[in-house]
Amino acid sequence: MKMEVANLTPQIAVASKRTAVSMRNIHEAIGEMCGKLLAYLSEQGKEMSGPPYLKYTNMKPDFSEFDIEWGFPVEEPVPASGEFYMSQTYGGRAIVATHKGPYSTLEEAYSAIMKYEREYALKNTGVYYDVYLNDADETPEDELLTQVVCPIE
Repeated sequence: MKMEVANLTPQIAVASKRTAVSMRNIHEAIGEMCGKLLAYLSEQGKEMSGPPYLKYTNMKPDFSEFDIEWGFPVEEPVPASGEFYMSQTYGGRAIVATHKGPYSTLEEAYSAIMKYEREYALKNTGVYYDVYLNDADETPEDELLTQVVCPIE
């Protein structure tokens, strides 16, 4: 697994948010958000300009519940409407790991990041991002690439 500390440049994105999500219902929440967001972009005559991301915030200490933001980078702002708003991808210093394999094994990347964090005495911000580099509908599970981004202070 490739891992590095990088300075990332933010990109504007259109997004939607859900609160109090758990690992038990995250796939359902993402599926709903993704479908609605793609339909909204289409209505606006816009397309994604980069890979979609999932942002995790407000995590309980045991990671049993959190808030999520599902977003698509865009070239130019899209009007806010209902649950859709303008946001941005992460910009700043972060530990970045590229995970290859099924989403169900992403925990490996998070464990590796936390180990790296301890080893190099880095402090995370408590926010995490998954950036989906290829399409799960068109890519075999063992070839899926997910960039895990852990912002650091």
